[in-house]
Amino acid sequence: MRFWQARITILITLVALAPANGIAAGVWTVTSSSRLDPRIVHELQGLARHERATLRFSRPTSKAGLGKIGRGNLAIEMRQAESLDTFLATLKKCCGETAKDLTREVANDGCTLTVASENFAPPYRIFITAASSRGFHYGLLRIPQIINLRSPRSFDDLAPRPRFSMIESAGRASAVSITDFPSFPERGIVEGFYGKPWSHQDRLAMLRFEGQHAMNVYYYAPKDDPYHRLLWRKPYPHQRIRRLQELVRTARANFVDFCFAISPGLSMTYSSDADFADLTAKLNGVAKLGVSCFALFLDDVPPDLQNPQDKARYKTLAEAHVYVINKLYEHLKSRSQENRLVVTPTTYTNEWGSRDYIRDLGAGVNADIPIVWTGPHVVSPTITVAQAQEWSEFLHRQPLIWDNFPVNDGIRWRVNLGPMKGRDPHLPVAVRGFFSNPMIQPHASMIPLQTIAEYLWNSTAYDPEAAQRRAITEQYGSEAMKELAPFLSTYSDYWWDDNIFKPLYVEERKTIDIPEIKQRIDLLEKTARALRQKPRYQALMSEISPLLFQNTKRLAEVLDTPAFRHEPDGKLTWRDDYLNLDAPRVRAPLSLDGDFTKWRTGPLYVLDQANQSIAGHKLGHDAGQFSARFALGWDDQYLYIGADVTDPNLFQPFSGRDIARGDTVSLILETAFRKNFYNISASGNEYLLHFSPGNFADVKPCVYSEEDYLPLRAVAHDYNQEIKTAWKKTPTGYSGDIAIPVRWFDGGKFQAGYEIGLTLGAQKALPRHSRNLNPMEEIPRILFRSKADPAFPVHVGNPSTYQRLVLIDSAKQ
Repeated sequence: MRFWQARITILITLVALAPANGIAAGVWTVTSSSRLDPRIVHELQGLARHERATLRFSRPTSKAGLGKIGRGNLAIEMRQAESLDTFLATLKKCCGETAKDLTREVANDGCTLTVASENFAPPYRIFITAASSRGFHYGLLRIPQIINLRSPRSFDDLAPRPRFSMIESAGRASAVSITDFPSFPERGIVEGFYGKPWSHQDRLAMLRFEGQHAMNVYYYAPKDDPYHRLLWRKPYPHQRIRRLQELVRTARANFVDFCFAISPGLSMTYSSDADFADLTAKLNGVAKLGVSCFALFLDDVPPDLQNPQDKARYKTLAEAHVYVINKLYEHLKSRSQENRLVVTPTTYTNEWGSRDYIRDLGAGVNADIPIVWTGPHVVSPTITVAQAQEWSEFLHRQPLIWDNFPVNDGIRWRVNLGPMKGRDPHLPVAVRGFFSNPMIQPHASMIPLQTIAEYLWNSTAYDPEAAQRRAITEQYGSEAMKELAPFLSTYSDYWWDDNIFKPLYVEERKTIDIPEIKQRIDLLEKTARALRQKPRYQALMSEISPLLFQNTKRLAEVLDTPAFRHEPDGKLTWRDDYLNLDAPRVRAPLSLDGDFTKWRTGPLYVLDQANQSIAGHKLGHDAGQFSARFALGWDDQYLYIGADVTDPNLFQPFSGRDIARGDTVSLILETAFRKNFYNISASGNEYLLHFSPGNFADVKPCVYSEEDYLPLRAVAHDYNQEIKTAWKKTPTGYSGDIAIPVRWFDGGKFQAGYEIGLTLGAQKALPRHSRNLNPMEEIPRILFRSKADPAFPVHVGNPSTYQRLVLIDSAKQ
């Protein structure tokens, strides 16, 4: 067993410590001043069984002397703290300045532990004082560490390091006092990634892992569990309920709070009493399993009101969310005062989203409800006290951190095996708690999760590299650091680092060192073959091996793409002429009338090929031979785009944000191509622009910029005013002209040779029915993009995937 967990305080007095071989088999006698929690009894039984000892229970004696007991025997006395406030005062007095993050909530999970031995023999008496069962649990978790220490002085080697320790000697006896408590009141994980959810057995193993490593909360929130998100209204089927019941029981057995999360925001009408009744019915059903912690996750949903009923009732999304959150909190509290609610808002990071939304939400939501924050970024390299305090101002409370490490759902080609880094050691004073979003691979996750557990227990003493070594050695044996070395050197970096395999999966305009990549693939394959022969690596290798096969397959695909030039030394260099677009200069200001015939000369870019299909290729041409042609031009004032779309069954009943659900043309645009030449993440110069021609009847044309997950722009744009458009109905569909002002672009001036990042798109929606559409209904669509590269398709968040548009001098018209 290992030690990690809750808000505990352990006071240990040890009279000489056991030799490395631990306690000899004997009789363990347990006394308690109060009735023991059955979970503690079970844990004591497990400890004794591990040491091959016989366990018996006895009434407490009036004297707690340290009288000598026969070799191999051990007396354990468990004492209930007189009161929480008295216990808190004792801990603060003992720890002094190091107890700044010690709160009443933390002390409630505390304990004091006293271990006595003589002449460096194994311990013969242990005293544990605690204010709660969880405190006793944490005290027991320390025992295996203590009895296997080599000497009293090696208490400094305990991990996580205690807050305070003191050694006292008297003749042949010596005593070591330790005071300890966790840095964060809430510590745990959220199963909140996209992708294949963990298996039931994986979840059970993770709950036991949390219990052994001082984590005290598990948020059940797998994005691809349909009953969590898409089918949130529907109750769980009987078999799933039985599994949830086992998870709840296992969590409680391991002193972990099972927190059930639900994500209704994709389809919930916030003003609907029927929808609210469905929400509470779902949570009431889960509550019957013994769950008292609930989470409302409103992340990754549209940042604006969608439903007409909601638009009529609320002014903003924040107002709607405040209403639902407070109403749900009141409902949960009406059923049980033990119930609690945690909220993940739609804006949960500094990186993007509405500041007005988060300010209004923080001001309106009940102050007792924790609100989640992922840090300055969705995946944050660093999180500081100052950043947390700044976000606290928005929230009107300290944030609860959802740390997107070591999650890998956005980089599925790799695992993250490195230790957690970049978290301020003093962060506990500025936040309400901290939980981690792990990887799709649960056993691989346990390596970085153990390092996170060390940080959460004692953040000021946390050593990332030492924590990683301990995690690997404890989980896989003393030789594991050496045996896993190739994997650790490959995958101990982070999202934002230049991993050796990153160029295979993330397009960038840099040279790819193919010989180095091949050499690393061979090394990992050789290492994996050896590790598969060792049972202790079986689960880990079953998770990592598919990545090795994927690397080999992906290497072949990259070698086959024409986007790169093969050099004599085996490396690949980016071709700057690959899939280029040209825009000729126009002779005079272009007439914006929607008539495509004016583009009769110059290059045309046709979108109708299978390799240009991003979505809907399986739908065939049910849209009536849907296709599009584009032409480009420029002058001193504008970049011009002409479009001619074959779309005889035009479907566009929407306006604003919703036009992306209907028939549109689109531009993926980088306005600072050379400045951001090597960027592989958006910087604020990127745009995903949707253009609707309307329906040439009651629905007017519209421009919408999709930027929910792009950095906040320095300059706000009124897209429908700044971008000029004109549309015309044609016998086969529609055509149009678009003019984007030159001031949008870096430098604010066009000339021949100027470069822009641009990819053209056209979309055809194929609704199953055209009347009474649900505002959140997924509508099948066909989507073409002008970049026809299956190895590196265009990705809005990565400007290096955009095509290169060059302004040329040849006259047009």
